[in-house]
Order: sequence, then structure tokens, then C-alpha cells
Amino acid sequence: MTSDRCICLGDDCLAAREAIRKAEHIVGLVDESHFIVSILRCVGCGQHFLSLFCERVDWADGDDPQTRVVVPVSADEVQRLKTANVAADENAILEIVANERRFLYHDMPKGAAETLAWKTRTLFIPGHD
Repeated sequence: MTSDRCICLGDDCLAAREAIRKAEHIVGLVDESHFIVSILRCVGCGQHFLSLFCERVDWADGDDPQTRVVVPVSADEVQRLKTANVAADENAILEIVANERRFLYHDMPKGAAETLAWKTRTLFIPGHD
């Protein structure tokens, strides 16, 4: 890589999202039909990400709101996430990434335009904020 910062962490949200989509799946922590938590690793630079996906089912017409949050995490945080029982206690995620930090936020609300942006704030679990 010739630059100091990989595309996955760059300010261009669309390029970052595409780089993260191509990331290697390391481990799934929760795999439910409407809530998925996994750890990814960028193939370009090796940066690890905690990926959270939540679909809020309303049983009305199939256009259910969906949110994906992807937060960069350190190697130490990856190890702690791997040993935590995230499926039994979602707070294990918040304990590990409790401080304000930058994350990629992709919100697909029902009947409205999508939002894709880098946010800097305390991480939340989609659908549980």
C-alpha cells in the first residue's frame, strides 16, 4: 500500500464501504436472522472491524429498516470480542468499544433515503439505541 491510510479508513464513505465489503470474514459472533455481529479484516491493510447489522422487522410491507455499523477495532479488542459471549450479552460489545470513536454508519430507513456517513460518537447497537 502506498498511502499512509487505507481506503477502508478514508473519508470517502462509498469507497470505504466497498473496501469493507471486500474484507475477509474472520469470525461470526452473533448470527440471527435480524441481528448479525462479526469481525472482519481489510484485505488491503489488515485493519480489523467490528460489523453490526440490525433489521427491525415491522411485518407491514417488507420494506423493513436496516442499519449497519462498522467500527475499526484493535487486535486486542478483537481478542476480547472473540472470548466474550456476545450472543448472550450484547453489552459485551459496548464494554469493549465503549469510548467515543469513528465508525461507518449505513442507515436504510423505511420509505426514506439511505444515510452513509462516518460518525464519531459512542458506539451503539443498531436497533438498541
